[in-house]
Amino acid sequence: MRLLVPVSMFTIIIGLGIIASHSASANVWIPDNEFSGFYNVNGTYTVIGAVKNTEDNAIIPTITINVKDSDKTISEKYVLSTTNSQKDIPFNIKILQVEGKNATLEKPQVSFVVTNHNSTDIEIIYDKMLKKHADGHETGFIINNDTSTAHGVRVYAAIYGKDGKFLDVGKSIETIEEMKPEEKIAFSMYPDPQHASMVSYYSCFVVGEDPTMPSSVLKDGKPYNFTYLTSGSVTDTKFDDSTHSVIVTVRYPFPDTGFVNFMFPEESGAEKFSVLSNDKPVEFVQSKDSDGYWHVALSLPPRSTSHLAISGFVQPGLLSTDSFKNYILIIIPIVAAVISITIWKKKKD
Repeated sequence: MRLLVPVSMFTIIIGLGIIASHSASANVWIPDNEFSGFYNVNGTYTVIGAVKNTEDNAIIPTITINVKDSDKTISEKYVLSTTNSQKDIPFNIKILQVEGKNATLEKPQVSFVVTNHNSTDIEIIYDKMLKKHADGHETGFIINNDTSTAHGVRVYAAIYGKDGKFLDVGKSIETIEEMKPEEKIAFSMYPDPQHASMVSYYSCFVVGEDPTMPSSVLKDGKPYNFTYLTSGSVTDTKFDDSTHSVIVTVRYPFPDTGFVNFMFPEESGAEKFSVLSNDKPVEFVQSKDSDGYWHVALSLPPRSTSHLAISGFVQPGLLSTDSFKNYILIIIPIVAAVISITIWKKKKD
């Protein structure tokens, strides 16, 4: 289980928010020569590619991959990480549903939402330490140029052959849980062994954890605002009145284990949450920060889509702790006044 993020992340939520949704455009696309499918050394069908963003703003892209496997077509959607303007985001996705050995990859579809925040400012250090080795793997260093600590950092690269052919997408093998400002950390990555002898160069980029995102649902007839932080993507958020639960879909397309951390405002001070993932109870961590927000955090399986139901919220008609305190503060003076009047009347009589 990953550690909960610092409370300081709350300070950035005011400037965040998704502005609009768009279909693929001439400014966001996957080049045909950088999109292909192959069977890796383990026989798993693997789709590689790179989304290019030439919009004026950062985006969060969603790709739809269709694979024709014998008499069936497998269609999968994957939400990728925030991609800054004039940047690319490679992807390497293993589609385990493909069972045949002659699958056909169809043209991908790309949609995106514009976001008003950029991904973390972490860069590859291009010096003599960035090296491609004889066996085809690469090593180097990254540096955090941001003013805040980054979490869940990953290095990806589009891998090209000697003729400029797009071969593969690599991912750093290191687990970089935390990276402080100005800190340098080494990374290494390996291509699929069947491509190792053909590797000419790597085109690298870094993905850090996206900042805290705000969300709002209609709960008991009123807006209910909360925030979340995740290495995946949260969509389809709503409040189910019948179960009194927050319902969300969390997608995590990466091959490692991810996380999501929901931050709910305190209502009673005694909330006891429970979480169902795809209708089954899952382990999670509940805690409270110094600002009075409840944290409900859980891990995400590799390449997963999790339909979460989070329950334990204060139901209408039940007094919260604060409401009860206010009630006591009001009722005590009234009772005292009644008693005083009763005593005064008895003395008078």
